[in-house]
Amino acid sequence: MSVDQITYGTSLIEYSLEYDDRKTLGIKVRPDKSVRVIAPVETTIDEVRKKVKSKASWILKQQEFFLSFHPITPPRKFVSGETHLYLGKQYKLKLRESNTQTVKLHGGLLEVHVKDKGDKDKIQKLIKAWYKEKADQHFVELFEKNKPLTNTFTKKPIGLKYRWMDKRWGSCDKKGGIHLNLELIKAPKKCIEYVLVHELCHLVHHDHSRAFYELLEKLLPDWKETKHKLEKLMV
Repeated sequence: MSVDQITYGTSLIEYSLEYDDRKTLGIKVRPDKSVRVIAPVETTIDEVRKKVKSKASWILKQQEFFLSFHPITPPRKFVSGETHLYLGKQYKLKLRESNTQTVKLHGGLLEVHVKDKGDKDKIQKLIKAWYKEKADQHFVELFEKNKPLTNTFTKKPIGLKYRWMDKRWGSCDKKGGIHLNLELIKAPKKCIEYVLVHELCHLVHHDHSRAFYELLEKLLPDWKETKHKLEKLMV
């Protein structure tokens, strides 16, 4: 495997290149935005570059699409006064020294009761545990609400899992498992629902083809506006 690149306008597209015993050249854009090209053994490098350049617009569009699913919320410092998102609303963090360690919403505050207000690791763990508890409620509720949508296009048993992810809002595996990023608990429920339905559509269409978007449009007509809201809010 080697690495090559082409220039398209002001963009530089770098890709990994492999040769295989096949008849056609294939191009794949991964969720991490990396590009993989697999070419027939006899293909020249000029032919590869010509093909990649002809697909450059599509490659850049795919990379932009995946980028929008990358959680890039700025890191928190876990000090009183900074804001934390929950279901699309901003709450000011208020640290209170206490022998009991709890997290709760009180008015417009996210109150964290902790023994040592300077223990940032402990504060972060308490907040993440609280987010997980809320996700247990809201993610499951939205999953059960939208699960019947799949009755017309799959008979697979569908399951829901969620964890903290670095690069994606969600994913779907071949066994029918829907995976959501716990970071989504910070977004409005409509945005969580959008990512969930997006992944449900991948149960039948595993790529971002026209058929995929037609199904997404059918199930969630306002998905574009919701996707934009998610991107804008979570930056």
